[in-house]
Amino acid sequence: MPMQENSLHDLLMQFMYHDLTAEEAEETARLLDEDFAMREQFNQLLSAKNLLPKARFNPAPAVLSNILQYSTKTALEARL
Repeated sequence: MPMQENSLHDLLMQFMYHDLTAEEAEETARLLDEDFAMREQFNQLLSAKNLLPKARFNPAPAVLSNILQYSTKTALEARL
């Protein structure tokens, strides 16, 4: 994938996952409206995303407890 195409792919992925600033998202949306080829590429990425399984991960209560304990410990150490 050429560098420019890779950058476009990255931009479209960030747009799809709402990982752009408001200004960047507005500009990307405008470009998608104006550029048919870009819109087609975005639609292909969106279709691929929709085919991904909808996984949900629920950590065990003990894992959450360990994380919270570690966070509390490090927060206290940082204050000392």
